[in-house]
Amino acid sequence: MIKKAAYGIIILLISLAQFSHAQYSEYPFPISHYDFVQYDSSRLEYPGNDDAMDAFYAKLSTLILEGKGQVNIVQIGGSHIQADVMSGQMRKRFQSFQGDQNAGRGFVFPYRLAHTNTPYGYHFERSGNWTSCRNVEKKRICSFGMGGITAYTEDSISSLAICFEPENDIKYHFNRIKIYYEISPTSFIIQLDSGLVKSQRTDSIAGYTEYQLTHFIDSLGMRFIKTDSTQTSFQLYGMNLETDEAGVILHNLGINGAAVPSFLRCELLSQQLATIKPDLVILGLGINDAYGKNFSQRDYEKNYDKLVKEIRKANPNVSIIYTTNNDSYIRRRYLNRNGIKVQESMKRLAKKQDAVVWDMFEVMGGLNSIVVWQHYGLAKKDRIHFTRPGYILMGDLIFDSIIRDFGKYLSKQNKAETEALLLNQNSVQR
Repeated sequence: MIKKAAYGIIILLISLAQFSHAQYSEYPFPISHYDFVQYDSSRLEYPGNDDAMDAFYAKLSTLILEGKGQVNIVQIGGSHIQADVMSGQMRKRFQSFQGDQNAGRGFVFPYRLAHTNTPYGYHFERSGNWTSCRNVEKKRICSFGMGGITAYTEDSISSLAICFEPENDIKYHFNRIKIYYEISPTSFIIQLDSGLVKSQRTDSIAGYTEYQLTHFIDSLGMRFIKTDSTQTSFQLYGMNLETDEAGVILHNLGINGAAVPSFLRCELLSQQLATIKPDLVILGLGINDAYGKNFSQRDYEKNYDKLVKEIRKANPNVSIIYTTNNDSYIRRRYLNRNGIKVQESMKRLAKKQDAVVWDMFEVMGGLNSIVVWQHYGLAKKDRIHFTRPGYILMGDLIFDSIIRDFGKYLSKQNKAETEALLLNQNSVQR
């Protein structure tokens, strides 16, 4: 039954891949329409090799056709990603466009411990005294994992509890959790809610303990207990909420104000990403790099090269999408022309690294388009950030571009299989 429905979707995707956005804007969901948005520019560009997305698409087609496997997507950026409106919309689309493809919520963190905003859909309750550190705080020396944020406590009676909001469109029950933390003899012991743990294992190299739970839950409490006099503290890097189900997981790794060097500070990035083994990484770092007169394209590209190398340590076959900067202003008054430079740099990087580009800058309408987006309620007064409807539109457009491109991949695969079949038949007839 799954296979029959999947073939129907794939045939439709193949046929729709040949048409423009305007001709099928109602599939697989309606996208908000504005005359000033450059919908025809909303596509994946291949500056280098045309097989840059094939590894990801192969995993996605196996999931859709056979109902097998988990597809992991990671989106890395600044405040656009921490808020998780744009990435959250993409998560929703990926996990629901072909039936139920919800394999879990993925990476979460108690951001309020750092006095910053938590992504929509969940919250943490806490006890004890905690301090925090973010990868954008240049004067502080801290250890960071893939999330770019760390929480620290010396309070041996501290606790955290994650709870999902009942208003979520998709219910994120989970039966497995990875807790990333500093594993050392001085670390407190983790204790989960009584009776929930079926099994557990610790990976001291990657720096996490994984707990297999007895059943699916949507909230979980944990305590950090001192059981020995040598134990002095607990340092948390984040958590990964997972299931055993086939489907898609989209992890948002965003820190307000983050630039490319911010994530280069995350010395545990590749080790922790390897525990996810992302099939697709969507990179959106650039708006903070290019904020001001001292932006250096050379340094920007050099730093991104280093970051991509770290990402590919986690999975050498990972597909990568660069999303260019949105149009923006500096201090609300001065047009930021560096958006064009970032656009140029990302296309050079994509060609060099066998990656692809989704050109947000062009989709918006190019230089000074943020003013129009603000006028229509899609961008905020700071002329940097979008409003919730603006982020939702961007999430829909990125997803739509990926799915249309996926349709082209399926068409290419279908053609190759047909040609191989015909060749084999001709060979037999001879």
